[in-house]
Amino acid sequence: LSIKDFSEVPSAFAPEGTKLAFELISELEGKSNLPFELELVKLSDGKNGVIKSRNLTNLSTAWFDYLPNSLAWPFMSEKFKDLINENLIGKEAINWVSAEINSISESRIYYIPRFQIKPDVLDINQTLFVDGTDRIIIPHFALDKIKEHSIFTIPSSNDLWKITSQLYVNKKLKEAIINEDIVGPSFESVRVT
Repeated sequence: LSIKDFSEVPSAFAPEGTKLAFELISELEGKSNLPFELELVKLSDGKNGVIKSRNLTNLSTAWFDYLPNSLAWPFMSEKFKDLINENLIGKEAINWVSAEINSISESRIYYIPRFQIKPDVLDINQTLFVDGTDRIIIPHFALDKIKEHSIFTIPSSNDLWKITSQLYVNKKLKEAIINEDIVGPSFESVRVT
């Protein structure tokens, strides 16, 4: 599951000086909302790089269901969060962190999935690791392990698996996302044995 590529896209930006995303994970333990608000801006391609603007008028929709953001976390609308909750099937162990996002004219609450249990989903023999480490280069999933997950992430030795942009969904959830016209996500295939 990833963000679609658009020439103009809304994006939520954390305040200047906000810690890096991986540093925030431990600070959010036991908390259900981000301790700061984000600003919705428009990012567009320009001659000299990306242009950031508070003017959202040219966007077909300013509030994607899967919203790009400066933390590179999966920010999901309430509609998207509810769809995921309706399709949980077993071992996902997700709770949600809320985030307030403000545009010039309105504010909305988005939700970030946080995994509570490190997932055991890999086919260790087929997964490609950095030599001598547990860092994954190319994950290869075991079908018998992922069948009890509609959404999951890859394990890691640090807390990066708890809140991550590396989300994987099963076919049923992918179809539900497409059928419900969830705006923003795109899909790629993964290796499963």
